[in-house]
Amino acid sequence: MGGGRTVSFFTPASQDQHYGYGAIIQRQIYLYDGKFSFTPTLQGSILTDKQYSLISPQIYASTTLGLHLNYDLLSIEKFRLTPFIGPSFIWATGLRSGSDFVENGTTDFYRLGLEGGVSLSYFFSDKFSMKVIPLTYTWGTKDFVQGNLFSLLLQIM
Repeated sequence: MGGGRTVSFFTPASQDQHYGYGAIIQRQIYLYDGKFSFTPTLQGSILTDKQYSLISPQIYASTTLGLHLNYDLLSIEKFRLTPFIGPSFIWATGLRSGSDFVENGTTDFYRLGLEGGVSLSYFFSDKFSMKVIPLTYTWGTKDFVQGNLFSLLLQIM
């Protein structure tokens, strides 16, 4: 489990950027050969709009459920460099307060996506490791895009 910085684009418009932080829970399941693994992943993020203002504050939450296929590309002693890719299911919900110029609004939508990235793991022992994911990128349906910047996870096996 761990977390990191999250950036989401709900539409292709540059004014529709949302920043926040996310918590990640995942379990890496190695297959028989030791190089391939599956990682079911659950992530929850709290986001605010790019230009948070007192006029029309916004807050959103996104929940992502994914299944990554991993391949240990480089394995040197206690280090592993592992690219991953897999499908994801995204649910985003949120509120925008109103003002004289902007109406109150809610957001509630589901998207399918393809999530990819690369991780670097260091194994302290057979039971404990640390994983750094510099960038995770999710391409979703209907112009939804989400990225995680520098996620840090502690793994207990």
